[in-house]
Amino acid sequence: MKSITTRLMSCALIVLILAGVLALAGRPATGQALPDLTATPSRTPDALAHLPMIAYGVTATPTVTPSPTATATPPPTPTPAPYSAAASVTITRFKPINASTFNTGSFIIANESQDGQYLTELRIDLSTAIFPDMVFDPYGQAGDTVAKDVRVDVEVGLNFVGHAYEEPHDDGFDVLILKFSDFYRGDRFEFSVDVDPTSIRGVSAPGPFESGSVGGLELVGATITATFDDGTVLVNDAFRMADPGSAGTDHSGAVAVLRPGGPERPVIELVGGGSPAVVSQPNQTVRVHGPVGRPVIVLVAEGGLFTEGLPGGGFDIDPFESNSAITTREYTAIIGAAGTVDVPIVLSRVLPDGGLNHVTAVFDDHYGRRGLVAAPLVLELE
Repeated sequence: MKSITTRLMSCALIVLILAGVLALAGRPATGQALPDLTATPSRTPDALAHLPMIAYGVTATPTVTPSPTATATPPPTPTPAPYSAAASVTITRFKPINASTFNTGSFIIANESQDGQYLTELRIDLSTAIFPDMVFDPYGQAGDTVAKDVRVDVEVGLNFVGHAYEEPHDDGFDVLILKFSDFYRGDRFEFSVDVDPTSIRGVSAPGPFESGSVGGLELVGATITATFDDGTVLVNDAFRMADPGSAGTDHSGAVAVLRPGGPERPVIELVGGGSPAVVSQPNQTVRVHGPVGRPVIVLVAEGGLFTEGLPGGGFDIDPFESNSAITTREYTAIIGAAGTVDVPIVLSRVLPDGGLNHVTAVFDDHYGRRGLVAAPLVLELE
């Protein structure tokens, strides 16, 4: 009996040992590669395989990237427009603020054509000048008692045919027309003529505060028209010269460069007000409208109405009328992305009879050539 029991226990032990050996045989040995799982296909559809995992119930703090500030990219600087016919007119160049067109060589005309055109006619219209009621006074009837008709001061290489006046204005004239033949590039013509404000009619020269001495500054905005033998007609306005020469900041020089494709006329307005107007604050803002990226020059010329000693206190004087320039300031800016730029300016009242600030503007073609002049604002500083 004991023998049978012993045998059964031995058999059971052998079975247990064999089961353990078989179990160990099914495990990979240490250091061996894991089974290759790449053959098992993913249960995630290919279309969703790259989407982020979302943990529901968790609010993530987003990373905020500030939006870049929108800034206008200015247009590229244009190249100078090609031209053939061209001319220029300067008025009281390199002269101080009390300069006079009466003096020798006050007007200089040059033919700057590239292809042999000659200048046949030049027309100067003072009715558009920023100082009102400035007229040609060849006979001494419109302004002070001293008069001067057109006098040729320099005539080189051309033939001056003659001149005429048009558009009568208070016994003077708004328009002077000069006629030429054989006026080619390199020729030179200089002349002088009397220009006066009509308000000083009948007074002895030069009038109160030298109001009878009119120079290029008072004539900013005058319209110049040049006609050439090939039929080309060019128009531009006189504007204050960038180069004062030795005359200093308050110089009187003005120039009109006549070529095709000049800058357009700006439109200006007083921010928060109108014109003409009486204002109590010298600090004002002018808004200029124009093409994006265009350089602009804003000119403020303080004028005054000087009437001391004038017969009857002055002739045909209008509200906000000036008869002489006193001082000037210029401001530069660039038209912004919205097609405008706001330009802070400072008005002045240097003299008791002054304070009449004439504000205008002109565009630059990026190469120093100025175009048509804006219709002026007139602001009287109390």
